[in-house]
Amino acid sequence: MRPSLFSQSLFALSLEDAIETTARIGFEAIELACVDPHFGLGMARREPDKVAGRITRAGLDVSALSLFNTFTDPAVLGEQIKSAETFIGLAPAFDTQIIKMTPGPPASAAATAVHWGCLAEAVERLVAVARDVGVRIGFETHMRQVTDTLASSQRLLDIAPADVVGLTVDFSNLSFAGERMDQVIGAVADRLVHTHLKNGTIDASGGWHFDALDRGLTDYAQVLRMLHETGYDGYLSIECLGADAGERPAETARRDLAILRRYLQAIESPGRREVHGE
Repeated sequence: MRPSLFSQSLFALSLEDAIETTARIGFEAIELACVDPHFGLGMARREPDKVAGRITRAGLDVSALSLFNTFTDPAVLGEQIKSAETFIGLAPAFDTQIIKMTPGPPASAAATAVHWGCLAEAVERLVAVARDVGVRIGFETHMRQVTDTLASSQRLLDIAPADVVGLTVDFSNLSFAGERMDQVIGAVADRLVHTHLKNGTIDASGGWHFDALDRGLTDYAQVLRMLHETGYDGYLSIECLGADAGERPAETARRDLAILRRYLQAIESPGRREVHGE
């Protein structure tokens, strides 16, 4: 399992500075946010090779191209699919095999047959493109979108071929939804292609409050141990959100990388017991 930094964590910085900062902090890879102010569609069309070269010169791999999609709205479905096809086609230039996508709102409890029908159409069309390019799509488990629970995420997997489509599991988002991590990992381990790691709490009104990786509802000592036991060998992509990421982006990312390394060291040295929130 290899640490990566989701460049959304550094939206307070330009893309160039975000790439340099990711490398300087000590990450091995960057998950490239395919949206402004980082790698938006305009830049993707104008200068993908320039951006890919900058990442390579920084000594970083690209863990995933990370898209922000809405495939549940008939009014924008066509343009959303076309945009996603553009980024899928760029995967070889960035030497990555993972395209992270978001399915779109609403939350699963409010999703209708129309929402799911649109998503199924997008999946069918994008699978053909991804298969031709040789990449996998990892739909994110995302709060207030149709994959906000374990059950709704499994529903998506049921309509998608396993050789191309899996999940980018955001453990914190599923913790916010009240899911148990042992049940999540047990249910989707064979379709897990990418991960997002962040932490925090959710208040009674549904508000999100983000904190350090070892402070919140998600016990990453447990999560990472279970991932290790399943044989998962993909990326662990840290996502820093909230006031800390906005005001002190580099320091916040460095803090969470240190915490992640501590957890991984505990797994590699079984005699050492890691305590959540320590």
